[in-house]
Amino acid sequence: MSQQTRSTLVLVHPNEILQALVGLKDVRVLHYQRRGPEVELMIEQVLEDVRCPRCDGRAEVKERPVVRYIDLPVYGVAIRLAWRKHRMVCNIARCDKRSFVLQDHRIAAKNCLLTTRAAKWATFQVGTGRTVKEVAGELDCDWHTVNNAVTTYGKALLVADRKRLNKTTAIGLDETSFVKLGRHTHQDFVTTVADVENHQIIDILPSRDFKDVAAWLNSQPEAWKERICFGALDMSVTYAAVYSVVLPNAAQVVNPFHAIQLANRCLDGVRRRVQTEQLGHRGRRDDPLFRARRVLLMAEEKLDQEATERLASLLALGDPGAEVAIAYRVKERLREFYRTTDPTKARLLLEDLEHHCLKRAMPPEVQKLGRTIKRWFDKLCNYHIAKVSNGPTEGMNNLIKRIKRIGFGFRNFRELPDPGLALCRQAQLAGLGLDRRPMRSRSRQNPKSHFLWVDGALLEETAGPFTAPLAQPRAL
Repeated sequence: MSQQTRSTLVLVHPNEILQALVGLKDVRVLHYQRRGPEVELMIEQVLEDVRCPRCDGRAEVKERPVVRYIDLPVYGVAIRLAWRKHRMVCNIARCDKRSFVLQDHRIAAKNCLLTTRAAKWATFQVGTGRTVKEVAGELDCDWHTVNNAVTTYGKALLVADRKRLNKTTAIGLDETSFVKLGRHTHQDFVTTVADVENHQIIDILPSRDFKDVAAWLNSQPEAWKERICFGALDMSVTYAAVYSVVLPNAAQVVNPFHAIQLANRCLDGVRRRVQTEQLGHRGRRDDPLFRARRVLLMAEEKLDQEATERLASLLALGDPGAEVAIAYRVKERLREFYRTTDPTKARLLLEDLEHHCLKRAMPPEVQKLGRTIKRWFDKLCNYHIAKVSNGPTEGMNNLIKRIKRIGFGFRNFRELPDPGLALCRQAQLAGLGLDRRPMRSRSRQNPKSHFLWVDGALLEETAGPFTAPLAQPRAL
């Protein structure tokens, strides 16, 4: 009768199971203790020959302080990892390094109350949209413990992620309101820097001032700044000055949405003025121009025959001087500029529109629009060369609003967990080894099946001992 070969992946002895639960080389489990709903594992480092980091002399143990960390739950049970550290003292009398504590980043980072694997998992969870409170509840710890770990690891991830900078040739700058300060309307704004070519966020700056934004761009590598060919903006004088000073070789591109929005505001301003001049009051329900306010802002090609005739009749009744009709044609002419595919024809069309708007016979609102077109003429024409807009940056601002709702109660930019975390996709974080999750009991699906991290692999427990690995995740 042949003897059955025992699998090397099957662990039966309790000490071996606990050692595998930690899964770190040169780390020894001292004891296992359960206190009500919590479980505590006491560990220590295995030392051989400790040297002083200053003089390289031999060091000896001075104290053994115990520091407790929050670890990932196992089978739905909260785990506390008690690390019995070594406070060493140098034997060389002339050495000015009196004492030092041995550290191991595999277990936990300095000034972090979460273990390394728990902190990385929490960063991943918050980065994919979960609230800090929810993650803290799953780890059974304080909100500030998770928030501090997420902030620390999130900043390190953003610094290490150079892909956000290295693969773009077009960036966009846009501002968004971050928080209202004071009793009235004073607001604090942030600046979003986005890759409008690949639709990714690059960074979020806690200011919209010229000095702060220009300083950030100027601090980037020279190779990256030379690679930027286009800079998208929304007719902001501040951001235009930033591009001109820091990235003089980058062609500035005005966002088409804001250009059309400016024409719509011009049209609406003319309508309101003519309404007041004709009837002596603001628009009311039965006034012709007030009834036409929505149709005037619609695209001309989207109007059917009935809507076109209705618009013409309303303008005939409420616009005897044809000022509103002129502003309407100017707005449609600007839309035609953006629909033109040939850059040369588009430039000639915009030149003609600028010349038409600047005539003295034009309404004052149209003349103001003409002066704006003249001031931003080249930046408007660059859209037909670059074919990029500031739309992706506006989308990033929407994500900032989402993060603000997740982090309800934050009053300043510094306290908010790094907004870039919300844009870290799961595939990117998995490549950095952050694809670990707390181990939960699967008793609902299979009462006899449980999962556990053992030596970097996910093992399944079936009726007692651990069997073959199910997956091989990346190492911490």
